[in-house]
Amino acid sequence: MTLSPAMREALARAKSDRIVYDLAGIADRYDCLVRQLPGVAIRFAMKACPVDEVIADLAARGAGCDAASPNEILQALGAGLPVERIHYGNTSKSDDNIADAYRIGVRDFATDSLQDVTAIAEYAPGSRVFCRLVTTGEGALWGLSRKFGCSVADAVLVLERARELGLVPAGLSVHVGSQQMRAEAWTAAFADMGQAIAALEQRGIGLQYVNLGGGLPALGYLDRRGNPLDPPLDEIFAAIRVGMRRLTTMSSTPLRFLAEPGRYLVADHGAIRAHVQRLSERELTDGERQHWLYLSVGKYNGLYEMDELQYRLVFPTHEEDGTSAGELVPAVVAGPTCDSDDAYVHEDNFVHVPAALASGDPVWIVSCGAYSTSYTTQGFNGIDPLEYQWIRGPRVRPIADDDWESIAELEFTTYSELGLSEGRAALESRARRSPETSFVLELDRKVAGYVVALPYPSLQYPDLHRPESEFSLTADGTADECGGVNLHLHDLVVAEGVRGRGLAKLLLRRLESIAIQGRRFATISLVSVGDSEGFWAAAGYRPQREVGTPEGYGSKSVYMSKALEVDPLAACPR
Repeated sequence: MTLSPAMREALARAKSDRIVYDLAGIADRYDCLVRQLPGVAIRFAMKACPVDEVIADLAARGAGCDAASPNEILQALGAGLPVERIHYGNTSKSDDNIADAYRIGVRDFATDSLQDVTAIAEYAPGSRVFCRLVTTGEGALWGLSRKFGCSVADAVLVLERARELGLVPAGLSVHVGSQQMRAEAWTAAFADMGQAIAALEQRGIGLQYVNLGGGLPALGYLDRRGNPLDPPLDEIFAAIRVGMRRLTTMSSTPLRFLAEPGRYLVADHGAIRAHVQRLSERELTDGERQHWLYLSVGKYNGLYEMDELQYRLVFPTHEEDGTSAGELVPAVVAGPTCDSDDAYVHEDNFVHVPAALASGDPVWIVSCGAYSTSYTTQGFNGIDPLEYQWIRGPRVRPIADDDWESIAELEFTTYSELGLSEGRAALESRARRSPETSFVLELDRKVAGYVVALPYPSLQYPDLHRPESEFSLTADGTADECGGVNLHLHDLVVAEGVRGRGLAKLLLRRLESIAIQGRRFATISLVSVGDSEGFWAAAGYRPQREVGTPEGYGSKSVYMSKALEVDPLAACPR
């Protein structure tokens, strides 16, 4: 997992320890999830990142919240969520907790026992309840298999009792374990939910929704030995979609689906700027000499999960071209407190760090956006909790109708001096031919760039002087000799004030990723104009001189193309 340019810039500018959240990255991960699980309502697990700005941004995109206490409910409301999109997802709660949540306006409660559902009936009368099924947690870094949930048989009894007490037996929920690495875990959970639904329907209870819980994994972690954790996201999403279809088919009532992601949304889009306290070398009782790297953050102030995983470390003042420079030494990484648990698990498990590290050197800790703030102690050993800041880095998203005025202005500013401005109507007609391959770059809530690409026959290109005809080409493009389909990158523009920051490459990577998904396109073509041929050549595009100078694109124009290498792995770009 690499740091985005915006995150690197924010960490480099920080002069004191802090955690930085990339709101645009979190929004992109949310959009990816919505694409992978269409129709599933997202309820962000607040405990993973109880940061107002994160909650508000997700709420603006349509997410709700999975709250575990009245205080979390109040925080979600304060961030702008309507109470209808908040549920009380904690099965461990007191009578007062239930009454407070009900008074605030919450009407959906998790439960897993007869005692709890009886209390909900008394203190939140008429509410909807969903019963959590227990799972094994196998395949997860944190199994969550004992404290929460009940058997299928118990769930039937609980929801029957809910009906008797005047509650609405509305749903079922599961949690397959945090950082779940196996698709089979979801398959097993769906099997249990299927059994529960069948048993409930025999008793005349039809459910309204199924809550898929959390467990979706982050992508940027290392295991305890420093090996990358590579979750099979494609398989996981496929298993979830199959399970949803199965439950929908077997249920006699229409089912809605919810999910409670936390770690998946935020982990990879938070990073800590810390510093080196000391790199020391000591002889131990067995005569072995060992290096220890003491950092200003550890288990009690930002890295609570260091007993189950390693966080990637970047030492920016000891880098050359993005890799560590100079001699490296194996070291145990530890936090600043006088607690022996405040260290990576280190039996035969060392991190190679620059030997020249000195006290005060900055260190960037990657993929620690989940649970870093929520697990931080309030001054253990007199060490203050980390402050946080957020950035809204560049974000790529679909074109909205109200973007076109900004897009047209960017297009005119970029091409008018070259005599190549085609105007809004023509550009918009091409984008509407293929909305999935046309998008904008948003920076600081403004359109700072765009891409317009559409299926087009190889060795041909649009006429700048007229809009695309509705019938000018088939909906899926024209097959080339290799049996693939060509995608024509008609226009890629980045606003002048933000050029030189790698944003054009970001847009290009996104387009190529979309083109590769589903193996729909085999090549991407374009016409370079002005002095841009060198940029495109560096990105792997090759001139096809046989086409000649494209008519209407200027004397320096060159038709170029690139064959796509299909990566059959990730469901979403990493």
